[in-house]
Amino acid sequence: MTDLVEINNLNIRFTGDRTVHAVNDLSLSLAEGEVLGLLGESGSGKSVTLRALMRLLPRKRTEISGSVKVLGREVLAMDDEALSAFRGQTVSMIFQEPALALDPVYTIGRQIAETVIRHEGKSEREAMARALEMLEVVRIPSAKRRLESYRHEMSGGMRQRAMIAVAAV
Repeated sequence: MTDLVEINNLNIRFTGDRTVHAVNDLSLSLAEGEVLGLLGESGSGKSVTLRALMRLLPRKRTEISGSVKVLGREVLAMDDEALSAFRGQTVSMIFQEPALALDPVYTIGRQIAETVIRHEGKSEREAMARALEMLEVVRIPSAKRRLESYRHEMSGGMRQRAMIAVAAV
């Protein structure tokens, strides 16, 4: 059976006025049913590693070598179209600070619905129904009312659960 995630000899460098060696020769694997925790002090490369897994690092200033495979597919070799389908359908990321990840201009319901439309091909009406379902799954109080809320109208915990709802679509 193929590992869910397999990272081999991953090296990540950020270039500019000076080169920052963010990740050095990292190898790890994660099989189905396993749980993996990345621990380390601030700046040790945890978030950079996970952003590499989703190819969310800036292309122009990042040098990546090694291999990052998810379900046997080489992520670093994906073109933009494959990468777009891969994000959200195969992998999702719940950012540590949801206030920065949620768009302040759109309602929470709209942001979840947009993900549903993009990845599930649902109509706007179906997508809003799915958004409501996802808010209920993550136990947002008064979920129907919260569909129309903006990020600043929700507590930090509710914003985090809204991000989980987006990632779970």
